[in-house]
Amino acid sequence: MKVWFGEQATGGGWKIAGKTPEELAAFAGCAESSESIHSLDFEKIAIEAGLCSSPAEYVRLVHDTAILVARSRIQALLSGKDADIVQSIKALDTIHDAYNEVSERLTEWYGIHYPQHRARPQEIITAILNFAPGEVPPGAPLTAIDIAAMQGFARAAQVLSDERKALEQYIMACMDDVAPNLSDVLGPLLGARLIARAGGLDRLAKLPAGSLQVMGAGEALFKHIREGTPSPKHGFIYRHPLISGSPKRLRGKMSRMIAGRATIAARVDAYSGERMDLGSDVRARATRLRGGQRRPKA
Repeated sequence: MKVWFGEQATGGGWKIAGKTPEELAAFAGCAESSESIHSLDFEKIAIEAGLCSSPAEYVRLVHDTAILVARSRIQALLSGKDADIVQSIKALDTIHDAYNEVSERLTEWYGIHYPQHRARPQEIITAILNFAPGEVPPGAPLTAIDIAAMQGFARAAQVLSDERKALEQYIMACMDDVAPNLSDVLGPLLGARLIARAGGLDRLAKLPAGSLQVMGAGEALFKHIREGTPSPKHGFIYRHPLISGSPKRLRGKMSRMIAGRATIAARVDAYSGERMDLGSDVRARATRLRGGQRRPKA
């Protein structure tokens, strides 16, 4: 039997794993978690085994060892590359929201002077940054001060747009390194989003396919529980082109199939790291679903 400070010897005595918090912290992860352990008087055993000489010293040793164990586990949790994926996808959402707000305000501002112009945000940003000197708009007049103010705002929007593209490239590179199979099945950005929502690749790999399928559909799921509405068939994975581009009658089946393959991909990435061609398998299965073909018997 093992506990946080040592293990029970064959003759009934106790073998201490160490004397310092560092030695004990290295051993503490091996401690068993069984009901029989909870009935033991750890303090008494530790003093009798010579680990410490008093209850006060025992409490101090427990405290220092627990701090070291907690720090070690936190460091292990945050040292993985998937921690960068979690933060970068959240940063991407922040930039995306900021860009949408800035570009929307810029579109309204531009519309004062060019009311007939209907263009995409990036086209409007480009047009503002390339204002010709002395240009006379069909709407409200433009002064040099107006142009300078609009161009300053347009430059801010352009910086956000460029940073968003750079962050997307970074996420793609991280996914190719950390979760290539999941990236192959879902695409790097969607795969990164699921990793972020789960709190890491290891946690995502432990989820069943059904949980992965509805991840991100919390509001619809709660409404189903409270009001008895139809259960959600998909969450974030609806963004997958094979799902969003399928007829409505096939989206549920397509979601289940892709969620199942994504679960396998996440587990392979987390536990073996072997690169598999799961993306081709997903596309082949999607073709069969759309064509109504049954999978050939082995």
